[in-house]
Amino acid sequence: MSNNMKILTGFAVGALAGAVAGLLLAPESGPQTRRKLGQESEKLKNSLAHSLAETLDAAKIKYNTLLDEYARKSEKAAVKARQSAKVG
Repeated sequence: MSNNMKILTGFAVGALAGAVAGLLLAPESGPQTRRKLGQESEKLKNSLAHSLAETLDAAKIKYNTLLDEYARKSEKAAVKARQSAKVG
């Protein structure tokens, strides 16, 4: 599991634990608690979506970097193979 996914998972678990604790310890009435829960869950959803988008962007950049590196190394190997074929 990548470091970003560990962070994202930890964040989600912590937020869920906080929401449960908040419900259990809430001094407000049911409707007020549900409204607050709805607001907090919306914030959590937005935060998770943002974190996921950042993680995906980082993965795309890494993928493209590795793909470019592979293409360069493949081209170098092809050039060496052609040179060896000419010499041999």
